[in-house]
Amino acid sequence: MKIFSLSLAAICLGASLQLKAQSALYTEKAGVLSLTEQGASHFAKLPLKCMQQPFPYKTGIVFSDSSLITAPKDYHPAFYGCFDWHSSVHGHWMLVRLLKMFPNMPEAATIREKLAQNLSADNINTELKLFRNRDNKGFERIYGWSWLLQLQRELMTGTIRWDGSYLKTWRR
Repeated sequence: MKIFSLSLAAICLGASLQLKAQSALYTEKAGVLSLTEQGASHFAKLPLKCMQQPFPYKTGIVFSDSSLITAPKDYHPAFYGCFDWHSSVHGHWMLVRLLKMFPNMPEAATIREKLAQNLSADNINTELKLFRNRDNKGFERIYGWSWLLQLQRELMTGTIRWDGSYLKTWRR
């Protein structure tokens, strides 16, 4: 599994970056690749750029009446942006993971701020309303749910200090 993960990381890095630029984004020691703070910063910029950008947006919800014909942020206040719901959830997971690995990275304050804005109790409760709708109980199943579970796991394990408090609110 470790070899597969390393191979996958190498493929992803190789596919998205030019060879010259890669040296600052990760280190390699005895065949093991390790992300650097510069690499974490590079990857953090991807979801930070789109996570609160409402359009373009591809919805996957079922419209059983006109109540959901509104801006995506109205029914997905926690996970809008980044083109679709599961990509937004994936981006949130990545930001939490990167912040746990590099708590002092240059984007740390922005990450904390955006996560606090998006992952409020009110926003999560609004997200849940869609899943309680009879026609949307299977929304984004299985792929989106998998990223949501990964995000929850990331929030439940380890500790991150957020301006004197821990992730207790988000862990619920």
